[in-house]
Amino acid sequence: MIKLSFMTFVLPEWEIERIVKFAKKAGYDGVEIRVDAGHKHGISSESSAEERKYVKKLFADEGVDIPCVATSVQFGSSEPAVRQENIESAKMNLVLASDLGANVVRMFAGGGIPKLTDEAAEYIAEAFDEVGEYAKDFGVCPMLECGHDIIKSAVEAQNVIKRVKTSNFGALWNHSDMDEQTFNALKSHIRHFHVHKEVLSPDNDNILHLAKLMKSIEYDGYFSLEIIEGHNLPEDVLTETASRLQGFIAQA
Repeated sequence: MIKLSFMTFVLPEWEIERIVKFAKKAGYDGVEIRVDAGHKHGISSESSAEERKYVKKLFADEGVDIPCVATSVQFGSSEPAVRQENIESAKMNLVLASDLGANVVRMFAGGGIPKLTDEAAEYIAEAFDEVGEYAKDFGVCPMLECGHDIIKSAVEAQNVIKRVKTSNFGALWNHSDMDEQTFNALKSHIRHFHVHKEVLSPDNDNILHLAKLMKSIEYDGYFSLEIIEGHNLPEDVLTETASRLQGFIAQA
């Protein structure tokens, strides 16, 4: 079943109580928590056990999911010590996701290198093997964001995916459209989508076509709005967008 969420980047100036109540009222199924970005919700891998229980109950009481925790973790650095630091951060955020009831955690290749090389693909895959095996005990899946930074297309994505050995690994596609090559490369691993400013336009029907494509493989996950303006988006825009995108998903 395809569901709709937004990332906290669309309402970075609101506290978590207001966010979850708005999500329910506006017709979103979930809220994706972006950590380590200075958002007023204040949730992070440093959150106490009490804070985590409070947030999980807050969402449950409203009937809204936390589908994903989005991190800044990057595994592509050429420095082993930096990669290890990011691996440890990934593990902490996987535990956070488990405590909040989220199924997936977004991570990057990134690392400040200009492009993906075979050597980088190897140690990025090794990092996902380590965190994927670690996260099995928590029932949470780490995901590689594709269609962004050094994983620009299906070619780069496949260069990493073919090297990953753990079964606990997923992919996130960072666009509201998907060509045949990308679909074929990611369909066995796709766990989440980020869609962007284009879907705010009433003339844009990318979600209709994406939903039809994903329903062909019985995709059970979220399309999540990641729109970064540095301030809150208007409530009426988010509400109208939810209604229209939910309509496309139902139509598909």
